[in-house]
Amino acid sequence: MNIVTTTSVLPLGLLTAKSLIRLKKIGFTRLDIGFSHLKDTLEGDWEDRIKSLKRAADENGILFTHSHAVNETDFSADSNLLKCLKACSLLDIPYTVIHPIWKKADQTFYTDKDEFLTVNTAFYLPIVKAAENYGVTVLCENLLWGCSVYPEIISELVSAVDSDYFGWCFDTGHANASGLNTDRITRAGNVPLSLHIHDNHGLFDDEHLLPGDGNIDWQHFLRLLKKIGYKGDLVFETHHQSLRAGDENERNLILSDLLSRAEKMLNYYNGL
Repeated sequence: MNIVTTTSVLPLGLLTAKSLIRLKKIGFTRLDIGFSHLKDTLEGDWEDRIKSLKRAADENGILFTHSHAVNETDFSADSNLLKCLKACSLLDIPYTVIHPIWKKADQTFYTDKDEFLTVNTAFYLPIVKAAENYGVTVLCENLLWGCSVYPEIISELVSAVDSDYFGWCFDTGHANASGLNTDRITRAGNVPLSLHIHDNHGLFDDEHLLPGDGNIDWQHFLRLLKKIGYKGDLVFETHHQSLRAGDENERNLILSDLLSRAEKMLNYYNGL
């Protein structure tokens, strides 16, 4: 188990070698690249840009271990989702999170489980087939609306797609903000392959706070992970406080604090 932070802790814009080195100096050597937060990263000569980023990561001892794809539903030949899969392959990223379809054309939520599963099985099957060719495992995550809220339904979707290249990611903040709390992870039939770890105050406000700044009981959650046999990394998606920092020095202090808290969580887990 390793500590991973999303690159979304940095201001919106292109991810550069300088950005990687900044995170490495703080102590982060494993990163989750947030494609939705990287303006123009998938435009123009994007493949050359990604290859350059990979070279910079290799030169500085940094691994891209996870990613969060763009929040889109189009999967055509020139879509950003397909570009995300190819970018993962170029960066040697084994896991990418792609959101399920949670909203209908009339802007209402999918609240019928069977309908949600049917729509999303059809959505993910061609994505997963392409992902297999790229050697990337696609992960669905629990969100905040309709059937997407429930980890057990997300787990059923994993079973419905039935591929070694499809799994799910448990998002602690989404569960807590939805009033489910982290215990809900135990209702899922499939163990998650990844986590999005962040805190909030459980008021349907997706605050993405550092663990300990909301009301989630983290020691209890870590005991649950041990109980279900979780084998993945601790992936921190705690970018809101960092993005609100007044300057780079303040941001560095926030990220150093994040790393310290992450290390305490990892040490606690390893001691169980």
